[in-house]
Amino acid sequence: MNSKLIKTFKFFTALAVILIYSGIVYSQTAEPVQNEMNMNTYYIILYVVFLLLINSIFIPLLKSQKTAAALAGTVQTKTVLDAIKDKLSGLKPLEEEHTLLIDEDYDGIQELDNNVPPWFNILFYGTIVIAVIYMFNYHIFKTGRLPFQEYNDEVYAAELQRNEMIRTGAFINESSVEQLTDNESLNSGKQIFLANCVPCHGEFAGGTVGPNLTDQYWIHGGGIKNVFKTIKYGVPVKGMISWQNQFNPKQMQVVASYVLSLQGTNPPNGKPPEGNLFTEVTDSLKTGKDSTVKSSNVKDSVKTDSAKTK
Repeated sequence: MNSKLIKTFKFFTALAVILIYSGIVYSQTAEPVQNEMNMNTYYIILYVVFLLLINSIFIPLLKSQKTAAALAGTVQTKTVLDAIKDKLSGLKPLEEEHTLLIDEDYDGIQELDNNVPPWFNILFYGTIVIAVIYMFNYHIFKTGRLPFQEYNDEVYAAELQRNEMIRTGAFINESSVEQLTDNESLNSGKQIFLANCVPCHGEFAGGTVGPNLTDQYWIHGGGIKNVFKTIKYGVPVKGMISWQNQFNPKQMQVVASYVLSLQGTNPPNGKPPEGNLFTEVTDSLKTGKDSTVKSSNVKDSVKTDSAKTK
């Protein structure tokens, strides 16, 4: 190959590396996305290693290969595979090994002063190139993130995720839910109730198709845990859908708290009681938890009261 053409090839390959890396540097207008590696850096490293292989092995193969036989006037052809093997091993042909003999002779054993294999030099110089790229990428242009920075980013992302889970009530379920009494939560629950529950329970929760929610009698259990569970899973046999696909746990908690805040309001045209009488008794001295006392139904509670008076 013409030496001028080889120099032109080297010039344009070096220019391509500079342009690609410059484009990456100036394209970093925002912080890298979490858990996403900067693959462009690795592409450049592979590209540089490829250029090293081209310049040290394949371009010399394109040059004329002159052997000792050729210099002696004997025509001898060399295959590409043989040329590649010679370049990678760095060994000279057998007929030229006498030029590599070392003068020292130990017990009739002679040594050859072979050159360092080209593949070793390629690896060695490649590590230097990669180290320079690493320095520019992580410490000068700072387009890559160091391990400590990646750790801090991961911790920050985890904190954001945890805060979002707390905001949406991801840790709230029918076993851990607690009744809310602050005005903000009750107003939020009221808006959800008016937007979704009025057709079945009425504007004031006195009951239409569904039961009256303002008395102490509950078909599926009262208290925040039971009401939350009923809202979450619904009552398909009675026509009440499961709301867990429409509301997050926090929204179900506020609407359940709002419903319980309506106890004893006695709205006009309210439906008569349905289900079982439900009362909650707090035994904080013994267990610190709420214990629940239920009567079986409306008639049983009336019978119990009459029996006590007798």
